[in-house]
Amino acid sequence: MSRGISIADKLLISALSVEETKKRFSAEDLVVAAWKHFPRDFGLQGYLDNSGNPIYPNSNRVYAEIMGSKPLRKQGLLRKVGNKMYELTEVGRSKAQQISSVQINGSSSKWALARETVEQVIKLFESKTVQKYRSGNLDQISFFDACGFWGLTPRSNAKELWSQFAEIESVIDSVDNALGPDDIASQKHGSIPYSKEDINVLHSVHRTLQEKFCNEIELIKKRTDERKT
Repeated sequence: MSRGISIADKLLISALSVEETKKRFSAEDLVVAAWKHFPRDFGLQGYLDNSGNPIYPNSNRVYAEIMGSKPLRKQGLLRKVGNKMYELTEVGRSKAQQISSVQINGSSSKWALARETVEQVIKLFESKTVQKYRSGNLDQISFFDACGFWGLTPRSNAKELWSQFAEIESVIDSVDNALGPDDIASQKHGSIPYSKEDINVLHSVHRTLQEKFCNEIELIKKRTDERKT
C-alpha cells in the first residue's frame, strides 16, 4: 500500500484513518496511526519484532512533519485547531481519499468532490475578481478584490498568505483532477457545470493576480513576525 507515495502522503492517509473515530485528533493520535499503517517509516529504529518491523512509534518523525511551518500545513492540507490538536482540511481530506483509492485500486481514478470543496469553487467563480477578469476588465481589479479572491486582507502575514495560496491551488487542482470523461466534475449528490476551460480560468486568475500585485505580495511576505505555532 505504501509504495510510491511520499511521507506527507502517508501521514494524510493515517490522518484519514483517525478521522473515522474523531474529526479532531491529537499529535499523539497521528503518531500511533502512522506507526500502525507504515511501521517502517514511522517506527523507532533499533527495536524490531521478528518480522523486522519497529515495535514502537517514532513520535519525532511525525512531529517534524506537522509542527511549525511544515508542508502539510503550509499546503493547506492539515489545520492546527488547538494545543497539539489537528484536523484535515477539506482539501487534505480529498487528497487523502484520492491517494488511498489509488493505492488500493492500483490505478489513478476520478473521485467525487466533497460539498465543502464545491462551495469553495463556486465562491471563487462568483467573486468580483473572476467576474471582472472574464469581462476583460483586468485593470479594474483592485488589490482588495485580489485579497477577497485569496481569502486574505492587506494586513495578512506571510504564513497566512502561503496557507491561503496553497489551499486555493489545492482546491482548483482537486476540481481539475475530478473532471470526468464528459469534462464535468462530479460531487456526491449531483454535478458541477464547470468545464476544463472554466477551471483553467481560475488557474489563470490566480497567476495573473500574483503578477499584477507582486509588490503588495512581497510586502506581505516580509511580515514573518507572527506567533510561532
